[in-house]
Amino acid sequence: NFETLFNFSETLSGRFPYGELIYDGTFLYGTTAAGGSYYSGTVFKILLDGTGYSKLVDFASAPSGNYPYGSLISDGTFLYGTTGTGGVNDIGSVFKVKPDGTEYQQLFSFNGNNGQQPMDNLVILGDYIYGMTMFGGVNSIGIIFRIKPDGTGFSKLLDFDGTTHGSYPRRSLISDGTFLYGTTNGGGTNGYGTIFKVKMDGTGFVKLQDMDYPTGGILYG
Repeated sequence: NFETLFNFSETLSGRFPYGELIYDGTFLYGTTAAGGSYYSGTVFKILLDGTGYSKLVDFASAPSGNYPYGSLISDGTFLYGTTGTGGVNDIGSVFKVKPDGTEYQQLFSFNGNNGQQPMDNLVILGDYIYGMTMFGGVNSIGIIFRIKPDGTGFSKLLDFDGTTHGSYPRRSLISDGTFLYGTTNGGGTNGYGTIFKVKMDGTGFVKLQDMDYPTGGILYG
């Protein structure tokens, strides 16, 4: 029973959907990494039967944000996401918007030292939103960060350093309530990526696995 629900069309609706869809019981929500009125990506929603498509955000390049690659998350009131570039410094931002497309806010603009190019998904845990950037930080190979939903309280929890932690983190963090768990695309002892955990305040980092091609595989995110 395969059915095409919607065909994207560049400026009108967006192009290159990258992140996963989320569902609120009525609408599916997602992002496109390009396209839209300004060719810089969109946030959209659509009904399960393919009708009711609505473009909620047209990203308009720096400083408003552009090229969202990760999935959206929701706290029941706002949708949250990241842009891979754009923002005040044109190297990525965190944003939120209501499900009807109103009250778009850019919560944070990365500046390089505190991260660059968030490429993947955020996660809400308690009072904070947690995420990673693939580049930036002290060593220019990625960070873990957290920020409050109102845009305050940003802190950099970890600077990836290559061998000890790994480098170029990808995909979502997950949590067991005490630790955050994630993966890196590179670095580690063998240079093929790592699996790690770290406490939610940034302390207690443990490298759980060094990937070792060909026996352990390579993490590509």
